[in-house]
Amino acid sequence: MARITSIAACNALMLLALAGCSDKGLPVKEIYGNVTCNGENVPIGQVSFVPLSGTPGTTSVGIIVDGKYRIDAQGGVPFGKHQVRVDARKKTGKKVSKYIGTEMAMADEEVRMGPETFAGPKSPLTVEISANSDGRYDIELPPQ
Repeated sequence: MARITSIAACNALMLLALAGCSDKGLPVKEIYGNVTCNGENVPIGQVSFVPLSGTPGTTSVGIIVDGKYRIDAQGGVPFGKHQVRVDARKKTGKKVSKYIGTEMAMADEEVRMGPETFAGPKSPLTVEISANSDGRYDIELPPQ
């Protein structure tokens, strides 16, 4: 019985996403694009759309993989004005000791691409998402 309920819930969420509404009933748009820094594809990181004053909803996040990102969870990004924060990184090829959870382990060293300002609350990037948006939002970060 629990399995049927979870399948029904998943189907309901899929229908909401296809209709362009989030699970909270907000109108949303699937957003995707390329992320580059100084003309180079950003290999890893994340893009966050943070609602600005007057825009409903919560922060929407997409993972950057090989210079591309997509936000389609819960149907996408709510309509309205958003600050865009980009945590752009690349691996150096070196291994470093760092905590993974509560354990110390060797992991790939990562360095930031682009100015740190773009990753935080002072990011100068903003965008307005609407029904007329085509969903594509490419991001070009300046060099550090």
